[in-house]
Amino acid sequence: MSTHSSEDSTTLARVPSAEVKGSAMRGALIGLIPLGLLAGVILVTLVITALVRAFVAGSEFFVQQQAVLTALIVRLVLAILVFTIACWRVIRRVAAWQQTGGRVQANAALWALGVTALIIVIPVLLASFLPQHPAP
Repeated sequence: MSTHSSEDSTTLARVPSAEVKGSAMRGALIGLIPLGLLAGVILVTLVITALVRAFVAGSEFFVQQQAVLTALIVRLVLAILVFTIACWRVIRRVAAWQQTGGRVQANAALWALGVTALIIVIPVLLASFLPQHPAP
């Protein structure tokens, strides 16, 4: 006969261990990698755009406009590529975790990817729903 009651065993099963918490944190951090990379590319884009603008400051307006626009378009394409590749790699890692039984890590990474998507979509939604020119 066991000295533990059934309540004790179910209570212990519900308490998350430090290992589960650590794996969830690791999964969430890996899920936030695309957001971090995107923020880094945006920061580099702002710095390079400011440098380009300072470099062509003595030129006429249309040359400045063309140089800054070219720098922004190239960095936008780079940001899209970096973000897409990072998301693809995280999703591959999530699939590997799901196959090997790392359900907690996989779920945390997928939730983090969802938060990343929400952070990216919110400015677009705000720009589309808020009026650009308020009525007088």
